[in-house]
Amino acid sequence: MTTEAERIEREFAAVTGLMPTQATPLAGGASRVTWQVVADDRRFVVQAARGDTERDMLGEFELLVALSKAGLPIAEPLAAGSPAGRAVLVSAHVEGETFGVRVLRGLDEMARDRLAAQFARSAADIHRLGTDAASKVGALERGIDQLATYGDIRLALAPDRPVLALAERWLLDHPPEPHSPVLCHGDLRLGNLIIDNGELAAVIDWELAHFGHPAEDLGWCCVRAWRFGGPGAALGCVDRSRLLDEYHRAGGTPIDRETLRYHEVLGTWKWGLMCLLQAEAHLSGVVDDLEMLAIGRRVVENEYDVLRLLGWHPRDSQDVATAEDFDADRVDLRLPAHLTGIVPRLDDLQRALDRDVGETTEYRRRLRVSVGEMIGRERRVASRLTLNRRRRLDRLGFPDHRSLADEIVGGQRPVQAELLATLGEEVLDQLRVVNPGYVGRVDDVV
Repeated sequence: MTTEAERIEREFAAVTGLMPTQATPLAGGASRVTWQVVADDRRFVVQAARGDTERDMLGEFELLVALSKAGLPIAEPLAAGSPAGRAVLVSAHVEGETFGVRVLRGLDEMARDRLAAQFARSAADIHRLGTDAASKVGALERGIDQLATYGDIRLALAPDRPVLALAERWLLDHPPEPHSPVLCHGDLRLGNLIIDNGELAAVIDWELAHFGHPAEDLGWCCVRAWRFGGPGAALGCVDRSRLLDEYHRAGGTPIDRETLRYHEVLGTWKWGLMCLLQAEAHLSGVVDDLEMLAIGRRVVENEYDVLRLLGWHPRDSQDVATAEDFDADRVDLRLPAHLTGIVPRLDDLQRALDRDVGETTEYRRRLRVSVGEMIGRERRVASRLTLNRRRRLDRLGFPDHRSLADEIVGGQRPVQAELLATLGEEVLDQLRVVNPGYVGRVDDVV
């Protein structure tokens, strides 16, 4: 049976003509796997489509060639093709670090300021020089209606999550000033930047590039998931005003705070839905990956962040007991545990954990421990969380969460302080299972 390493080596040889001597897996994303390959005493990076996920890597390669010629800081594109039934893309290796937590851990305040300025300059160059370079690349998407696209995803995967419906309604009601489309990276953030000794060496992972509003990339880098525990709202490094000032100073179009806020809400909403998409990739059989299933539960973190961006604060909600305070003997144990509202469901998570016996790396070990602890917390409090959900629906006068979400997104249910507070209680309950330490951390910045 051919191993993944052997398959990568064969694909690499087929598209480059070089004979590899070593292949090592690197951290990959939801849609592709990433490997480092050594050949001719040089290191290369090979990305291959994951599972049945289709990506136009040939179109991406065409874009990268154009951006490289324009002088943008990217990893040099070398080859692309589909030699063995799946798309692969080969680029030169760039020295540096990509993991956001490790990047920020090595930066003091001055270095964070410098990195934010370099990021803003790169974003401005992408939007200006990159737009000209990409204008003749036919594979790039144009005129994407993100609200419609992700609204369909919400209906398909999360029609009964009122906070996601609330975000969609707010976005519909607060459109930003239009702007001539520019090249957007689509995933411009720590994690897709190679940082070498505190300096931005390259922008990588261009698979989501498209033409759109320039504030999209800036709002995305402010999404809390991409702060990696840092104290600044933008990149975990600086505040939003500093990001906008640096971007304008580097030649970017002036962008006001409300436009940035819109795109931060949009990005937070999208990332929540992307978390569910990753879980669905596991549940539908496209991939078998405990991590991707567990990421689906991060949707509640994004719901918390959306409520915060829309003006809610945890103190606005009633004090809800912590998971450890719940007394299972005093609640109605006839209530089914899966109605807690936490997704993916506990039984799916337990099955995935039981099957995850392959890799024995320290990271996978910690992942299994974390998921096991999450399952334990939910088993202890499931009945109480279900009872809390029922009481909140009764308070609002709705039979179920789907009906509430439909009225919110349809505009029939006004967004008032009582609704925000009640939804906040729901989110806090779920966070106490999924990520008890999420509220009030240093990166909880609005």
